[in-house]
Amino acid sequence: MRSGRKGTAAGALCLSLVMCAGSARGQDSVSTNADGGNGLPGDALSPWAGGASQRASYVVDMSPFQTSWRTSFGIAPVVKSGKIGTLRFNAVNGTSCISSTIRTGAVYPSASYSRWSAAGGGLSTANNNTGLNTTVTPVGTASVFGVAVLDLDEAPIASSASTAFINQLVGAQVAFDPSNPMRLHVTRVAAAVNAASTQGDRSQFGMGAIDADGNLVFRADGFAAAGPSANILVGDNYFRVRLPARNTSLNLIDNAGGGQASATDWVLVRSGNLTAAPGAVPADMAGRSVVLGADFIGNLMSETSALTLTSSSAHRPATLDHRAGPSFSPSILWGGTIGTGAMITRSSTGTGKADAMSVFGVAANGAPSTARTLVLPASVTDECDAGAWSISGGDLRQYDSQMTFRGGSGPIAVGKDFQGRALVAGTVYHGSLPGSNAGINAIVAGRFDPANAGSAVTWTNVAWVSTDGSGGKAILGDYGADGAPGTADAGEGDGILDATPIGRIAALSQGPTGYQGPSLSAPAFDAAGNVWFIASVAVKRFNGTGVVDVYETALLRAVYNPQSFCYALELVLEPGAVVAGQNSARNYRVDWLGLADSDSVSSASLWSGSVMGQAWNNADTSFLEPRAPQHLGGLVLSARIVYDRDQNGTFSDPTAPGGDVNSVDEGYNVVLYVGATSAPGNICDTIDFNNDGLFPDTSDIDDFLSVFSGGPCSTAPVPGCNDIDFNNDGLFPDTTDIDALLSVFSGGPCL
Repeated sequence: MRSGRKGTAAGALCLSLVMCAGSARGQDSVSTNADGGNGLPGDALSPWAGGASQRASYVVDMSPFQTSWRTSFGIAPVVKSGKIGTLRFNAVNGTSCISSTIRTGAVYPSASYSRWSAAGGGLSTANNNTGLNTTVTPVGTASVFGVAVLDLDEAPIASSASTAFINQLVGAQVAFDPSNPMRLHVTRVAAAVNAASTQGDRSQFGMGAIDADGNLVFRADGFAAAGPSANILVGDNYFRVRLPARNTSLNLIDNAGGGQASATDWVLVRSGNLTAAPGAVPADMAGRSVVLGADFIGNLMSETSALTLTSSSAHRPATLDHRAGPSFSPSILWGGTIGTGAMITRSSTGTGKADAMSVFGVAANGAPSTARTLVLPASVTDECDAGAWSISGGDLRQYDSQMTFRGGSGPIAVGKDFQGRALVAGTVYHGSLPGSNAGINAIVAGRFDPANAGSAVTWTNVAWVSTDGSGGKAILGDYGADGAPGTADAGEGDGILDATPIGRIAALSQGPTGYQGPSLSAPAFDAAGNVWFIASVAVKRFNGTGVVDVYETALLRAVYNPQSFCYALELVLEPGAVVAGQNSARNYRVDWLGLADSDSVSSASLWSGSVMGQAWNNADTSFLEPRAPQHLGGLVLSARIVYDRDQNGTFSDPTAPGGDVNSVDEGYNVVLYVGATSAPGNICDTIDFNNDGLFPDTSDIDDFLSVFSGGPCSTAPVPGCNDIDFNNDGLFPDTTDIDALLSVFSGGPCL
């Protein structure tokens, strides 16, 4: 089914995860609540206003947190969706994406950035106290990546009983100094909108991709648009907005093209063929932004020269056709290419289902070259958890419903491990349950040697729901013998993974909502071959009398074992996690992560384009263990967060169904960024090893030596101790980590 008006419903799920955060420092914001009522209207920016609503530069500081494995990452809301409707704080998130690469040694996208560190500071002249803002002027060069999100909401049409379905694309170039990776300098730009204020929608958007240079590519058509009829966009179209060229005028997309034509490239113009949301080759790899599209007659469409698309089926040998749009990875599998693409395909020898993944090299002009088609096997074995998962005639279905037209980008992940082997992964729907909302799923990965044509493909099961729907792959952590956090039982918080699982993958229908739908998102690879995804899970919690299963939707990392080609699951982030806002001076709670909508996977879930294909700062991380956080160049999530505006310890969104309409708390749909907090190698962790907030403090040395020797952590289970790889060289247990801790503790260098 195709839906041009389909959004995503934000729901609140509960959980418990403690985030380790410091004092307030910068960007994420709450309003001044000047109306004296509940938290509305908030301080999100209107897509139709000028000035900061169209271009704004600000600082956002990440908050550190730990996963179930005690791996340290940072998190921050880098972009708020726009303010469209009056009954909500801001628009609903659709797809969000991150650039596949990062530019290093680059110029900061803006000369100066606003920063604030008190509640009420922010960008809105009407709903923030801009007098609380200061100006930051960075010097030197930076590392820069791109982020983008599609906003969706309804708004009334003036002098009419009808409503317009508003789409806004927001992009950002995010810069940081590698010596201070926790501080992000964000240049937020309103890339495009599909309607003028109080008028009908003239087009509808599908998220494509963004690169580090700020080239945002997307799909647009006029499906069910309200008009004015003379302005409705005709046919299928690809546009590219060059964010650095955007001014503060409205960039309205309609049948005349972009409102700011000087910043908008019309790459595919009023095509009569149906097309999928596009991908792109980044400008820093190809010398220019190159659109990669796909039509419904089996062609990959490559922008082989500026504004010219060339069609080819060479990307999918031994297939009938393809599904959805292309993924792009900066991993190079074959000579003469600058990266690799992948798509869902239907093999020539199959039953007609989407039973294959085609992988192809991408030349500098976007044209496909060497290609392989990997047909799914009849069953897949998980070597980490013995047992075969029978596919039973199932297929790769994360192209159904709105996804092909709205995004994400894309459903197939492709990468390469440090041994040079190709990795390809997708989400399979079990053959026993037909349909796009079936909940018995598995993420399967194939591995082969790209240097040898026709080399055998080895398969493994990354994550799975059991074929009877009653269980799923185990999730591991450092929560002790009972697997539940906060019980202070033996082994909890000692920095060592426990044998007892902390939970498992669960069918979405097992949860208390009873929702049907896929239980696993699309996969995404980081630089080490780890797989990131969102899943329905059952996690262990102590309810006061015993340990019970709590069902929720969570972000997971499957940590790669290159020797055995299997994966162990780590819980990274879950709804209910409370974070100390580093700029708003207020805590916020993660309330929602997208997975499924009413009939399919949600466009607001995680896709291969949600995770950067390079390591942090494009550094060499090949010497690190697979679990090291620096393999992640960065990822983005469409999420909903609620600020405890009145600091009363509750997070009560006045706009939530059944919520307290008088609450002054504020809830926003945002793009959450998750990234590493330190460089790999010779960059030591904080000397506050036990995270008690006291340092320098000899108890940190005592705790380190205790955990190093297999003993307890004094602050377990919360906040718990860091891992024992203090100098981040990937080697542990290693006495050099003890030497490095003592050196840094006494004011010396990291060893």
